[in-house]
Amino acid sequence: MAHNFTDGVMMQGEAAWHGLGQVVEGTLPAREAFVRANALFEVDKAPLYFKNPVTGELAEDDQRCATYRTDTGDKLGTVSLGYEVIQNEQLCQFAEMLRDDVEMETVVVLKGGAKIAFSAKILGTDADVVEGDTIHRRLNGYLSHDGTTSFGGMFSNIRIVCQNTLGWAMQDADKHGKQFKISHTKLGVSQIDATLRSIDVARQTFAKEVEDYKRMAETPMDFDSYRTWLTSLYNMPSVKLEDGTLRPGTIEDSKVKWNKLRNAWAGGFGTTIAGVSETVWGAYNAITEVETSLRDAPTSRNIATVNGYYVRQIVDKARSQAMELCNA
Repeated sequence: MAHNFTDGVMMQGEAAWHGLGQVVEGTLPAREAFVRANALFEVDKAPLYFKNPVTGELAEDDQRCATYRTDTGDKLGTVSLGYEVIQNEQLCQFAEMLRDDVEMETVVVLKGGAKIAFSAKILGTDADVVEGDTIHRRLNGYLSHDGTTSFGGMFSNIRIVCQNTLGWAMQDADKHGKQFKISHTKLGVSQIDATLRSIDVARQTFAKEVEDYKRMAETPMDFDSYRTWLTSLYNMPSVKLEDGTLRPGTIEDSKVKWNKLRNAWAGGFGTTIAGVSETVWGAYNAITEVETSLRDAPTSRNIATVNGYYVRQIVDKARSQAMELCNA
C-alpha cells in the first residue's frame, strides 16, 4: 500500500487517514509513545552474497551490505559498506529532549521498520497574526535504515502518519522550513549529540515573531511604497543609458523578479484575508512567497528561515527592514 504503515500510535485522539495504528486520547511521553509503537528495535548490518549463476559459487559483495532488525531478522534495505547504523533509540532521545516544548502527536513505523518518524506539536505556536491568518508549527523527526534518508528533524505543518505524509513533510521542509540532517557516516554519527544540543526550538522566539508580524499587519503600505522598498531591498544597481550616463536602478529593471513580486502583492497567499493586503505584513508575505517558491504551500504556512544562503539573506533582510518601516 502507498502508506507503507507497519505500526504506530496516534495521539490527541486523532486517527490517521488510513485508520491504522493505536489511537490515544491526549498525549504520551516520548519514550512511552515509542514503546507503544514498537519503534525501539535495534538494527545491524550483515554481508550480502552473490550466487554465480554459472558456477553456483557464493561470493560476498565487496560494495554493499544489508541492514536488518535484530529482533526479527527481517531485512530492511541494502546500503554501502561505509554506512553507519543510527539506532531508533537516538531518535527517541531526540523526541525526549523536546518534552518541555512539545506535545507528542504520532510515532510511526513504516515499511517493516525501514523508516521511523514522529510528529510533535510545539507548545504556544498557534497564533493569529490577523483573524484567519494562523501560523502552525510542528517539529517532526525521522530516521531510515534502508539508505533512503538521513537522520533528521524539521519544522512543518504536516502530521506524519504514513510514508506519503513523511515525504510531503520533507518536501515542505526543503522549501521553507528549518531542518537538520545527519548522514549515516562516521562523521555524521559523531555530530548527533552536538546537533541535538544546539537545536533552537521555534517556541523560544515564536512569541516575539508573532508580535513583529502583528506590527507589520497594523502598518499600512501602498503599492508604490512596496515598489520603492523592493528597490532598496534588492540593492538594484545603476543602469547605463545610451548616452553613457547612469541612472539609479529600480526593481522593474529585473523584469522576471518584478513580475513575480508584483503578482504576489496582487494575488499571493493571504491577500484574500482581511487585514493582510495593503500592509507591511502583506508585502513581507509577498517577498517570502517569491523567494521560497511557496506555490503549493497550505493556507496555514510557516514563514520562517529557509534553506539557501541567498534566500536566508533576503528573507532576514526583509523582516529587519519591515520592522524598521513599522517603527518609523
